[in-house]
Amino acid sequence: MEVILNIQNSSIPSGLIYTVNQNVGQMECFSILSVLLNKKEMKTSLLLTIFIFIIIGYAQSQEKQGKAYAPLPEFQESRAVDTAFVRIAFAFNALDINKPDTYIDLQYLDIGTNLSRHYSYWVSNNNLLVHEWNKKYPNAQSSPIRLGPLGRIPDYWSEYQYSEYFKDYKENLLTEYARMPHGVPSYQSSEKIPVQDWNIGSDTLSVIGYLCQQATCFFRGRYYTAWLAKDIPISNGPWKFGGLPGLILKIYDNNQFYTWECIKIEPFKFPLKRYDFSHYKPVERLKLLKLQRMLNEDFYKVMGVRRLNGGKLPGPVSYEPLELE
Repeated sequence: MEVILNIQNSSIPSGLIYTVNQNVGQMECFSILSVLLNKKEMKTSLLLTIFIFIIIGYAQSQEKQGKAYAPLPEFQESRAVDTAFVRIAFAFNALDINKPDTYIDLQYLDIGTNLSRHYSYWVSNNNLLVHEWNKKYPNAQSSPIRLGPLGRIPDYWSEYQYSEYFKDYKENLLTEYARMPHGVPSYQSSEKIPVQDWNIGSDTLSVIGYLCQQATCFFRGRYYTAWLAKDIPISNGPWKFGGLPGLILKIYDNNQFYTWECIKIEPFKFPLKRYDFSHYKPVERLKLLKLQRMLNEDFYKVMGVRRLNGGKLPGPVSYEPLELE
C-alpha cells in the first residue's frame, strides 16, 4: 500500500511516498506507528495521516470489491457423499476477529475420509431458514430473502462467498460449484487439486491456541502467507489451499485483499453433504474466472441493464481476484 504524504512545515520532503507492506496486520500497523512516533522530526499531523491511510487501506482491502447483486435464496436437496470427522470455521475478511458482524462471511471446511467441502455457512443457513419459512407460510404473497446473517455487505455477490469447493482425494479433483449473481446461470468447473510450492519458515503465530508455523508461496499470480498447525496433521486449508504438513489455520495474500482465519475447530462425526448441482453448467476454469471478473468489474454492462429513464448507470469498478492466471 502506498501512502502519499504532502505535509507542510515538516522535515519530510513534500510528496514523499512511503510504502507499507500490507502483509502485516492491524496490530503490526500500530507497531509501525509507534516507531515513527519516536522520531522527533515527525509531526503529529504526519503520524495521523499515516495512521488514517493504513487503516483505510486495510479496511478497503477486506471489502467486497464488485457490485454484482447477490442471488436470491435457493434451497437444494442434498445427500451424504462422505463421513466428515472435523469441521473448521473460518472468518473470511474480518475487520475484527472477535466480532462476527465485521466478517464478510463465516465459512466452514468440512473434512472427510475421501472428500472435503469448503462453503459459506451463512449462505447455506440463510437458504435453509428461508425454505423453512416458505413451508410454514405456504400462502404468503411474498417471501423473505434474508433471515440469517450474510456478512457486513449482504446485498452484493462474491464468488468466494457463493461458490462451494469440493476436493476429491481419490480422484485428485477439485470442483468449484459457482453460484452466480442474480440473473446469471450457475456453473461448475473441475481441475486437478492445485499444488502450491510452499516454503516453510521459522516464524510462529498462535491461532485459537495452536502454535502455527509460517509458510509462504506464489500461486496463480499472488504471494500468500499461511500459518499451519503441525499439531493437527491434516494437509488441507480453506479455498484451494493445502499441501502442508498441518492444517492451515490462517492465510492471506500479500495485499490482504482476502484473508481466512480459523475461529473454531469441532472434531465430530457427521454426514458430509453435497447439493444436487446437476443443473450447474460445466465450464473450463479460466473461462469461469473471466466471467466472474467481468461481473465484478461491470455487472450492469455484462447484464445489459438500462435505466428506463435513460439515466446513467454506475460505471466499472476495480477488482482484484484471488487468481490472476
